[in-house]
Amino acid sequence: MSGIDLHSLLNGLPHGLRRALGEVLEFDRIDSTNDEALRRLRGGQLRNCLIVAREQSAGRGRRGHQWQSPGGAGLYFSLVREFPLPLDRILALGPVVALALRAGLGDLEVYGLSVKWPNDLLSGNRKLGGILVETHGADEQRRIIVGVGLNLRFPPAVMKQIDKPAIDLATICEDDLDWLRLLPAILNRLLEYIGIYRDEGFAFFRDEWNKFDRYFQQDVVVQVGDEKIIGRVSGVDETGALLVRNATGVQRMVSGTIFPSRHRADPKP
Repeated sequence: MSGIDLHSLLNGLPHGLRRALGEVLEFDRIDSTNDEALRRLRGGQLRNCLIVAREQSAGRGRRGHQWQSPGGAGLYFSLVREFPLPLDRILALGPVVALALRAGLGDLEVYGLSVKWPNDLLSGNRKLGGILVETHGADEQRRIIVGVGLNLRFPPAVMKQIDKPAIDLATICEDDLDWLRLLPAILNRLLEYIGIYRDEGFAFFRDEWNKFDRYFQQDVVVQVGDEKIIGRVSGVDETGALLVRNATGVQRMVSGTIFPSRHRADPKP
């Protein structure tokens, strides 16, 4: 297939799933699905909804990074849900969403995928998908916006513009994938995992994360602002914070960017 037929993907959503999602909004081109979600929430439209776009002109990733979003080449959507929990419960939602994406693709027999803290989906060392979680409101009125960008079939010229190693689903599957099952599989897992996280917290997912973490027990550099911390990943704790062990002990991190380390961390036993 030369491009992704977004309308067909949306038409393939089962009735029960559509009802669970709330309103479903489809755009041929938009600045960002997360931005549209924020506009709606600020305008008082607080219902659960799914916003999907064929193309984004200003797709956003973590820390203000641009997310390449060419038309028909990826799956770009934002899921808005009620989430009346304290703000500190939002921190581990990114890792939970990454696990949900991996599980949804696993349901389609796309195997060998891993996750990278805090919220990337990988195939080998290449990025397949990214997540941006944002919030609106406070306390009982809080809403979460779960933005997802998944590379489906990227033109080679666009792939070269991405500043980190990337891959698309068509390459992984060699186009042997029932594309019409893609969106339902992912959304079903997202709703399931978000619901479990809301009720049980991140401790429920801790073992699953450590099992599929690409850098578990590997030496890494973690960039936190201007500081670089070298150590060995010891997994995550029950809140979703990253644990990095080095000669000074175990450091707990709630934000940062991981890079593979060229040096051994020599952590304490």
